[in-house]
Amino acid sequence: RTWATLILMGVIELAAVACVNYGLTIGDAILITPISSALSVVTILLAVLFLKERITRWQTMGIAMAIAGIVTTTL
Repeated sequence: RTWATLILMGVIELAAVACVNYGLTIGDAILITPISSALSVVTILLAVLFLKERITRWQTMGIAMAIAGIVTTTL
C-alpha cells in the first residue's frame, strides 16, 4: 500500500512539473515562476494527505510564510 501511494504521489508531482514546464514554454515567466514556487507546498500537503504525516507548529508557520511570499511576489 505504501509503494502504491508513493508511486501515485510521484506521478502527481511529475504531472505538476510537466505542467509548469509547459506553462513556461507558452506563457510569461513572470506569471509562471510564482506558481512553480508552490510545488514544495503541494508536496508537503500531499505527504500530509496521503502518508498521514504530522507537521509541527513551526512547520505550519513555515508553510504559511511560503504561501505569503508567493502571494506577495504575485502582486
